[in-house]
Amino acid sequence: MNNTVHKYETREPETLGRNVTALKAAGFLSTVFNPLYLAPFAILAGTLKVSESLGLAFVWWGICVTLSTVLPLVDLLVRMKLGMVSDFHVSKKEERTVPMLFNIGYLTAGAVLLSLLGAPEKIVALEVGALLIIVVAFVVTFWWKISLHAIGLVEIYVMLILIFHSWSFVFYTLWFPVLIVAVCWARVYLKKHTLGQVIVGSAAGAAIPVLVFWAFGLL
Repeated sequence: MNNTVHKYETREPETLGRNVTALKAAGFLSTVFNPLYLAPFAILAGTLKVSESLGLAFVWWGICVTLSTVLPLVDLLVRMKLGMVSDFHVSKKEERTVPMLFNIGYLTAGAVLLSLLGAPEKIVALEVGALLIIVVAFVVTFWWKISLHAIGLVEIYVMLILIFHSWSFVFYTLWFPVLIVAVCWARVYLKKHTLGQVIVGSAAGAAIPVLVFWAFGLL
C-alpha cells in the first residue's frame, strides 16, 4: 500500500494488503460518525421536543452536552496528549477502564444535576440511559472489547425514538439505521472489532434505553 492510505485512522499491520478505497471509507465512517460527535445534535433534538420553552431546552442541552460529551472528549484528548491512550478510538481494551470511570462520574453528575433542577423526565432518563450504557461497557471491558461505536449510535437512535414517540419520526429517520450498519461494518473491516462485538454492542444500545424509559414509567 502507498502513502495515500486513509488519514482518519493510523495504518496498522492487520490492514496491510487490504483495499485502499474500502479502508478510506471505513476510516471516514469510523471517525466522522463517532457517537461523541453525533450526541450533541441528538440531545438538542430531544431537549427541543420536551422542554417548556426554547431557553430551558438550551439549558438542559448545555448540561447534558457538557457532562456527556464535552468533558469526556476533553478528557480523552488530554489522555492522548499525555500518551495514556494510544488513539482517539481507544482501540486497546486495557486503556479503556480509567476513561470510562471518569465518564461514569461525569454522567452521574449530569443525571443528579438535571434531576435537582427539575428537568423533564425524558431528559433525565436520557442522561441515566447514557450513564448505564457506560457502566455496562465498563464492566464488559474487563473481559471483552464491546463496540462503543455500535452501542453509542444505537443508543442515540433508540433514545430519540422513545423521546419523539412517533411513527413519523421513525419514517423520516430510516437513514439512521443504515448509517449504524455502515459504521459497524467499518469497525469490523478495520479489525477494531469482531462481528459479535458490534452485534452485542448494538443489542445493548437498544435494550438499555428501553429498560430505563420503562423504569421511569415513560413507555
